[in-house]
Amino acid sequence: MEQVLDIYLDKIDRHLRPMSASERSDIVREIRSEMLELSAQGLAAQDITARLGPPKAMAAAYLEGAITKNPRFSWSRLGAVAAFYSMAGLGGMIVLPTTSILAVVFMICGAAIPAAALLSLLVSFAGVEAPWVVMQIGGWTAPPLLAFPIAVLTGLLLLLGGLACWRFTVWFIRQIGEKHRSLAYGRRS
Repeated sequence: MEQVLDIYLDKIDRHLRPMSASERSDIVREIRSEMLELSAQGLAAQDITARLGPPKAMAAAYLEGAITKNPRFSWSRLGAVAAFYSMAGLGGMIVLPTTSILAVVFMICGAAIPAAALLSLLVSFAGVEAPWVVMQIGGWTAPPLLAFPIAVLTGLLLLLGGLACWRFTVWFIRQIGEKHRSLAYGRRS
């Protein structure tokens, strides 16, 4: 294969770093296969790269697909979101980090708040005070037995808020990906 095409594939691989090595390898293999087919049809290397579009845009399309094919949260998907964010433009520079960070923080707090309230409840059953874990609303301090259900409800609401932020992040990425594809197909026509 020509050096121009190898450089193109290396750039795509670099932009896909947040993905696993096996996913990157599959994608590069797929694009290489497409390049070989186009080359067999008589297209020159420059024509092939022009037809495929910029490596960054190609990588963004694959990242978008990897993120949106399964909208469940994972740390590796968060890395892919960060990589996609770097390619998403000004709107993505504000929305993606905000919703991604909120999703993670809300989910962590959604688990930590009930755990802390449970710890406070267990410590209070042992007859020991835990002044470092207190549920306070205004000037009123909830006793541990009442604080636990309030904390579970608060944790559930935060967890749901985190999941909603994550789903919005995935939806936003899908919208950006569709916009990129429509612009790319519009240029090729």
